[in-house]
Amino acid sequence: MEGLAGSYVQNLARVAAAKLESSQWDIGGTSSLWPAGKFRQSAPSEGLAELFMDDVNLPGMFAVFDSDGNLIYSTSDVKLLSMIWNEPPTSMAPQKVRGPDHKFYTVAVYPVLHKDLFVLAAVSWDKLLGPMVKLTIFWPFIMGLLGLVGIFAVLLMWRKVIRPLKELEGEVSTLRWGEEVPQNSSADAVDELQKLREAMIVLAHSAIDRVRLSHRYVNDLVKVQEEERSRIAREIHDGPLQDVTALIQRIRLLSMDMDSPDKCQKRLDEAESVAMAGVREMREICNNLTPPWLDLGLAQAITELSERLSKQLGIKIVLDLHEIPELSNDETLAFFRVVQEAVNNSARHAEAANVNIKLRDTGEKIILTIKDDGKGFKVPDNIAELRVQGHRGLSNMKERMSIVGGTVEISSAPGKGTEIVCELPFKGE
Repeated sequence: MEGLAGSYVQNLARVAAAKLESSQWDIGGTSSLWPAGKFRQSAPSEGLAELFMDDVNLPGMFAVFDSDGNLIYSTSDVKLLSMIWNEPPTSMAPQKVRGPDHKFYTVAVYPVLHKDLFVLAAVSWDKLLGPMVKLTIFWPFIMGLLGLVGIFAVLLMWRKVIRPLKELEGEVSTLRWGEEVPQNSSADAVDELQKLREAMIVLAHSAIDRVRLSHRYVNDLVKVQEEERSRIAREIHDGPLQDVTALIQRIRLLSMDMDSPDKCQKRLDEAESVAMAGVREMREICNNLTPPWLDLGLAQAITELSERLSKQLGIKIVLDLHEIPELSNDETLAFFRVVQEAVNNSARHAEAANVNIKLRDTGEKIILTIKDDGKGFKVPDNIAELRVQGHRGLSNMKERMSIVGGTVEISSAPGKGTEIVCELPFKGE
């Protein structure tokens, strides 16, 4: 603060001296009061008062003396200036003094070059640095208030941010994903943390849904395996096993007719016929499990399948198959199984009499369309609902096509038949 006051009063004296150096004025009317140790305001010299009019609003006071100590000019508060300083004016650095009013002042003397004059300037710390002095007085209170505000801010952050975040972190770290869900809300948390908690709840619910769906798929796989085993066992029991039993019976009858060549030949012919029927049935079972026609291409495989299903199910199947690029084994099998499932559903569930199958290539995708004239049904918004209800055919179609990158769209309504459209983007060269 002392340095600031010294710099200001020195600049004040320097500015006054610079104005005197650059001006022409009459030095008459001086009064020599310095030897008495006091000085008073004298009549200002001609033009000198106007010279310093611009400085009346500046804080501080100053007086102009010649080298003999005669007062040339002073501001209106010259009496206070004489009480503060009563030594002859000489060039000096700023000095700190205490005035009669017990206030601190800073005094500086600056020479006027080429005129043999001195400028004595002084400024009160109270006027110059009043706001700063008041600030230093109230600074402890301000710092205390800022400290209280800081403590309150830290407590608020702990309550609204840090503690809720630690609670959420603890919940998430111990959460059993797929089984549990975090708490719905934290009353003290800020909105952003509350939204983060809500997002975690959504993720937890999604994890639970995925686990349930995975369990459902596992159960479906087990059911499909068991059903397939039961179907194969039933087909073997009703077909080849009966043929083998009949063959054994023929052999036994043959052993009893060894004396009659004609009867032996007849029994041998019957045994051969039964054996051939068993072979055909066994071959049919194998063909259904692993169709050998897939190696001939999708169009040929669909043609062969349609002929067999038409005979087995007593349904008319009309084909419109265009030439398509060669597909991979997985893609061909996916289309094949969709046709097999769709035709079986049309005959057994929709009670359709006619089924139309179209296969075409658009250049960008392979499109398979299967349409029947059955009784139709209401298509649920989520096909997975049918899987829950035990009807896995349509869901299996979608999953098969999804595995190879294709899609399935199902359109149906009660009494209007069913249309299934499978699309597979072409992945050729």
